[in-house]
Amino acid sequence: MDKLPLISSPFSEAWPTWLMFALLVCIVMAEALQPETIRTSFRTTFSRMQRMYGDSAVNFWGLVALTLFRLCVVALTLYLFCYTQGEFSILTYGTIILVVIAFVAVKSLFAWIITYVFDLKPNTNLYMPQYSNLWTAACVILYPILLMMINFGEQTIMKWIIVGIATLFCAGVIVKLLQHYFNGISSLGYILLYTLTLEIIPAVAMVWTVKQLV
Repeated sequence: MDKLPLISSPFSEAWPTWLMFALLVCIVMAEALQPETIRTSFRTTFSRMQRMYGDSAVNFWGLVALTLFRLCVVALTLYLFCYTQGEFSILTYGTIILVVIAFVAVKSLFAWIITYVFDLKPNTNLYMPQYSNLWTAACVILYPILLMMINFGEQTIMKWIIVGIATLFCAGVIVKLLQHYFNGISSLGYILLYTLTLEIIPAVAMVWTVKQLV
């Protein structure tokens, strides 16, 4: 009797498994080329450390590997979060990566404009490494969640966990903004506006865009 073809899904396709292996290689490479990358990312989340990797210089290829890891984890998180049924395609995943890159580019442009207009460069120079570390910590936490969604197909519970991680990430962003930009009650409004316009709205827009793709 001929076997029935498997329905396309995150846990029936082969490419997600190979992708997760490649992402593991990326984060291991980043840690090997830039020791304590992961530990520093978590440590600076709860402190006012100013440097991204402690006292050592940034390794270019380590940074490339880390950037690929974070980009691909975010894109896969969006895909799995928005996916319900239908073909789970690597081509769609590639399109989502491009969507994430576009949103990051636009957000970075607006952040640069705000920094320039309000003369916030000294504050931003201290804030951005910690913001980058927040992303690293979030992606490291998301990795095993994605692994379980791919291998065990438990979608609902994991999606709620992703929402929880995103909420904690936004809370971490607000804390870091307060640490580096707070200079009185009047600054609270700007900090909340920044969080809304450059974090929450882009995140919601990315989810909506990905939903249209999947």
